[in-house]
Amino acid sequence: MQPTSTKLISYRQALLPIWGDSKGCHSVLVEGGTVFVDFVLSQDLGPLWHYTLQNAGLLKGLPPDVIEHLSGSRRSAVASYLAQRSALEKLGKIFDDQDIAYVVMKGAHVRECVYPEASLRASSDIDLLVMPEDRQKAAQLLVGLGYKLHADPANISHEATFSNPPVDIDLHWDIMRPGRTRIGMAAGLLDRRQRINGIWGLSDNDTLFLMLTHPAFTKYVCSPNMGLARVADFLLWVKLRPIEWSAVLRLLDQSGLKTAAWTMLAWYSMLAPEQSLALLSEWRSSVRPGKLRSAYLQYWLTHDLPSRLINQPLPIQVAFTLAMHDKMADALHALSGLRMARKTAMRDVASLVGGQDKLANG
Repeated sequence: MQPTSTKLISYRQALLPIWGDSKGCHSVLVEGGTVFVDFVLSQDLGPLWHYTLQNAGLLKGLPPDVIEHLSGSRRSAVASYLAQRSALEKLGKIFDDQDIAYVVMKGAHVRECVYPEASLRASSDIDLLVMPEDRQKAAQLLVGLGYKLHADPANISHEATFSNPPVDIDLHWDIMRPGRTRIGMAAGLLDRRQRINGIWGLSDNDTLFLMLTHPAFTKYVCSPNMGLARVADFLLWVKLRPIEWSAVLRLLDQSGLKTAAWTMLAWYSMLAPEQSLALLSEWRSSVRPGKLRSAYLQYWLTHDLPSRLINQPLPIQVAFTLAMHDKMADALHALSGLRMARKTAMRDVASLVGGQDKLANG
């Protein structure tokens, strides 16, 4: 069993450009028209659709309003990318000069590695990871560059947002709230970073590790929060990048998140093409939890409960995300981290802000 066939069919159709199926893209658009285009745009896939059809010479045969929707998304994506890239190059140079080790994560990194043009992968912000001890200094530099801090007490244990329109930067000093992983992950990820197109990005194995863990807890696997752009990232990564699964498996084991990876792989497998299923099945078998747990988590996906309960996050967090930790001790560790994060939230905000005040007064 799987989520409603209608949902899966539309999702798989939206991912057709990943496999270069330009004729399939054209047929789907002719049939679906602006309704389907709006769905594609809502998933941040419009630029990739435009590129695929344009390269195949199939744009002209589409209705004018469909062409304009896709063209507009492509223009917006290019403008956003150029602004983000300029900001990142400037900030990267300053961080390097100040001996702040940083790494670009998620969409802003993946697009530099696997998309035919980086601007085809729209990203609402730039995710940067630094060491916890460097967060105040990094925050001070961002404010000095004209960025305004938006410190959300719910997330201040591990990240804060800095805005200087049109660019937003999410500064992380952990990949998720402390306690979600058995060990701190930042140091290892930064130690293994690699240079890509002039920026520091995660290593190939670490990128896959993040794709298999981070969305499980922050996007609820298959909920509307996940979006298809992240699925496209994963499918392209598996298709185009070298992967040492044993290294990824070690990270999953060390972090206590093999079950989360199994759940994410279950969702990715529902949307993957036939030629990728054998590899994904092999990976899933190496991280499979016990029969009861796997059946329980599969039930959540089969009945699309994360989507149905998206406006009631507490049941998802209690009944779904906690079950994606490998052991009961890991789930308790996550709950302990949550309690500590709530207890110290205002102090953490003051600490980050206080560091900025010190810079301003110094």
